[in-house]
Amino acid sequence: MDYLSQLYLPGAVPVWAALVFALAALFGYAQVMSGKEEARPFARRAYLFFTISVVLIAVVLGIALIRRDFRVEYVFQYSGLELPVHYQFAAFWAGQKGSFLIWLVWGSLLGLLIRRGAGKLEAPVMAIYTLTVTGLLAILVRENPFVMLAETPFDGQGLNPLLQDDWMVIHPPIMFVGFALAAVPFAFAMAGLWTRDYRSWAARAYPWALAGFLVLGAAILMGGYWAYKTLGWGGYWGWDPVENASLIPWLLLVVLIHGLHLERAKGRYRKANVVIASLVYLSVLYGTFLTRSGVLADFSVHSFVDLGISGWLIALMVTFIAIPAILIPLRWREIPAAKNVDPMLSRGAFLVLSTVTVLLSAAVITFGTSAPLLTAFFENPGQVGPEFYNMVNVPLALLLILLLAVVPFLTWRGVPFSQVMHKLLWPAVGALVVTAATVFFGVLDPIHLGIVFFSLLAIVTNIQKTFERAGAGGMSAAGGWLAHVGVGVILIGFLASSAYDHSAKVTLPMGEPVAIDGLTLTFEQMIPRQGREKERMQVRVVRDDGREYVAYPKLFVNDRTRQTMAHPDVRTTPLQDLYISPLEFDPGVQPGQPRSFQLAEGESEEIGGVDVSFAGFDFESYNSMAPMLALQEGGAVTIAALLDLKVDGETTRVSPLYRFSASGAIDAQPLVLPMGGAVRVSGINANEGKVQIDVVGLGTDAEGQPPRLAIDVTRKPLIQLVWFGLYIILFGGLLAGWHRWQQARQYDAIMAKAEAVRARKAVREGS
Repeated sequence: MDYLSQLYLPGAVPVWAALVFALAALFGYAQVMSGKEEARPFARRAYLFFTISVVLIAVVLGIALIRRDFRVEYVFQYSGLELPVHYQFAAFWAGQKGSFLIWLVWGSLLGLLIRRGAGKLEAPVMAIYTLTVTGLLAILVRENPFVMLAETPFDGQGLNPLLQDDWMVIHPPIMFVGFALAAVPFAFAMAGLWTRDYRSWAARAYPWALAGFLVLGAAILMGGYWAYKTLGWGGYWGWDPVENASLIPWLLLVVLIHGLHLERAKGRYRKANVVIASLVYLSVLYGTFLTRSGVLADFSVHSFVDLGISGWLIALMVTFIAIPAILIPLRWREIPAAKNVDPMLSRGAFLVLSTVTVLLSAAVITFGTSAPLLTAFFENPGQVGPEFYNMVNVPLALLLILLLAVVPFLTWRGVPFSQVMHKLLWPAVGALVVTAATVFFGVLDPIHLGIVFFSLLAIVTNIQKTFERAGAGGMSAAGGWLAHVGVGVILIGFLASSAYDHSAKVTLPMGEPVAIDGLTLTFEQMIPRQGREKERMQVRVVRDDGREYVAYPKLFVNDRTRQTMAHPDVRTTPLQDLYISPLEFDPGVQPGQPRSFQLAEGESEEIGGVDVSFAGFDFESYNSMAPMLALQEGGAVTIAALLDLKVDGETTRVSPLYRFSASGAIDAQPLVLPMGGAVRVSGINANEGKVQIDVVGLGTDAEGQPPRLAIDVTRKPLIQLVWFGLYIILFGGLLAGWHRWQQARQYDAIMAKAEAVRARKAVREGS
């Protein structure tokens, strides 16, 4: 009963119910797989009730968050009274438990669609897929999100200030849809191996793989855009483990959809597709383990702390490694595969080379992300930095874009080298001219020039192929080639915005124009908080051509966490972004306002152009007996702080006095200084040997100092190509999916007509 009394039962009961129904669905589908067809309705109903239970869990948690029911520990930890409703709801996935729950919700709902589209593979597919979502549910059973507090607090701890952004309201849920979709091709692949159906599983898995590619890609785009617009560090990708945990399965999905296409077109890649489909889901589990088990807590800026689920995550990985590790070797020789007779200059050969290149990139990123784990047993475990990822991925990107530039002119049967060179001649001339022009803009590195040249060549050749295919079969038939155009665009955007950005740091005194990098910046005012609008700095920006605008970077302290938060001002133009990020705000000093600071022996502080250093304490000159003895006898102790004031190369020693008595009375009179102003000792930290100094009217402080704003001004050339390129890739993938769906409908219609013809023929022959 003690355990039950600690749980919020309206939410905890559906957690247990979901576990019962999940196990029932697994049992039912196992019965169907053993030949008991009558168990199919039971298995379907059990899975339906499992899904209803999972949705009910989410509904109860959502209501608790919206109602701000701080009795529930999870609500207390991630929400607060001051949060608006949409951020209050975003607290749903702010913690580990909520993240796994939203993943489970999407996964359970997807299962209803999978069941309808699995055809004759329903039982094995649903058995494997139900096992994947049951693994997520097991974590929630272990770490129930409805634990209650012993006492109900008045307010919650609030949402992480980094998550209080509109992009973060939609980015995580979409990411978890992508993670849930990653399990679907895996389930189809394992079902195909189990039933020895080595052909039909790939056709049914392709739309799900493509959907995972699109959804996960959209989530990565949103995450990068959020980081760029909100975090203020000037980037959109930092190779952090949490970022890599979504990038790796996305790259593997790229390999998988191309492999499934090659299998459909040429009957090849069947064995590789089974392996890649397994790796897609395993990469999601492995990324989850790295970022949510706490093993990278010292290396990732937004890795979760360990909730005690490391063992559960390892058990999940072992389970889903064991399934393909058993089935793939068992069925390997039975999997049919057409003999590879593609000549080197053929579409099939280049497709394989391209996917191998992407696969190598995914492997390298996995290795780099795992570095802290791989070096954990060394004396100084460490991680690899962005330089490692850039170093190994740049040559891979160069090879990939070269392959994509040539493949539009290749056929499945292969073409002569001279014919390829002939078709590439004019696109190459155009790309070479534009590449040569970039030299005048400072692009001198040979590798960078190579990336620009081959990216431009890939853009031109794939645009040509896009129009060719669109003219022959409609725009949807050109989706894959259009996606290749996006790859070329995004590579140029990556190169320009990262290797050729220009950053400068500057401090702006209020009201004083400062010229920097072709701009004149004037810090005009600090605008205080107005409702939910945080503190903003008003900076007037005047370009050399006379055009001007007002930027509003934000720098504020979060009320709950006391974290200093910086939100940049980003002004977008077609060729570049002007990125103004606040670094530090100094409110300045008003005339006559005292300055207070602590100094340890040997330390110094610059005040109004005067260097103030602390040389130590003087007890002996002012006390006839030991300080402790004087206090014990009810007397007073006088201590002098020896301060050296250095101005214009000359040093003057002064000794302000600090007097305190046994009764606790303190006397610290200001000492008038020979260079103007006054100083006094306002406190002594005996344990640390520090003195608290108050100074007023010293040096230039006599006239006061204006507020100052330190900012980072960065020019990001062609950064819009990063977003635009990814839009093109995702739109091309969407068109390819639509085209595949149309083909499937046409195929189904043809097969239905053929079946109708056979039925009529059978009726005539029977009569």
